[in-house]
Amino acid sequence: MTRKLPSDYLAQGWCQWVLSKDSQGQEVSVDSPSAVQWCVMGAVLAAFPGEFEKQHPNVGPIVDYLLTKGTCVDWNNFPGRTQAEVVAAMQEAEAAVLGPTTQEAV
Repeated sequence: MTRKLPSDYLAQGWCQWVLSKDSQGQEVSVDSPSAVQWCVMGAVLAAFPGEFEKQHPNVGPIVDYLLTKGTCVDWNNFPGRTQAEVVAAMQEAEAAVLGPTTQEAV
């Protein structure tokens, strides 16, 4: 079974100012079954539950890549930001960190 990547969560639904929201727009935990939208960091946390930072070999590098590109929390929350921009930025980070052949094996 292939693990969902952060970009998969963002493509499903995206939000600003909180890690994740339910279908009513209420803030919920990133791992809540009712979560349907995630911000950049929420998507990383959802994709790698219980493995944040250096505990999972891909999380730290993905977050570091996003930070070096300036595409993390403040960027996610910038007025006028779009879901398409966020998904594209996350896919770029995943490709840079995971490489095209390892993304499926995460």
